[in-house]
Amino acid sequence: MYDETCIFCREIANKGNAAFVYRGVNILAFMDNAPIEEGHVLVIPRNHYENIYDIDKDIYLELQLAVKRISIAVKNVLKTDGLNIGQNNGRVANQVVMHYHVHIIPRYYRKKINWERENANIDDLEIIAAKIRAGIKEVKL
Repeated sequence: MYDETCIFCREIANKGNAAFVYRGVNILAFMDNAPIEEGHVLVIPRNHYENIYDIDKDIYLELQLAVKRISIAVKNVLKTDGLNIGQNNGRVANQVVMHYHVHIIPRYYRKKINWERENANIDDLEIIAAKIRAGIKEVKL
C-alpha cells in the first residue's frame, strides 16, 4: 500500500530521504526534520495507513514494540528525564501528515518545549540518528 500524494510514502519509505534510526521490514523510524526537541523521532509503518482507525492490527503491534525499543534508546543515549510519546488522528487533532506516525519527543527538567518548529540540518540529524541507532542495538526487550 503506497500513496503517491503522501510525503512519508514518497520521500521516506520510497526514496529514503531521512536520517533513519531504524529500518525494519514493516516499520521505519527517523529523525523529525523539524524537531520539537533534539532527538525527536517519528516511527511509521512502511505501508500507508492514514490513522489509528486504518492501521492493520499486526503492524500496529509491531510498531508499538519498535516505539518502546526506540524510546528506551533515546532515553539512554540522550540522557533524557522523560519522553512524550504522541500520535494524532485527523486534522482537528493536529495530524499534519496523513500517514500513521508516532512522535517520540525527549523531555528535560527545567527546559520548556518550543512548539515553534524549524527545519534542522540533515547532517546534524544524522549525527543524533547514529547515536540512537547504536543505542537501539543495546536495548533488550
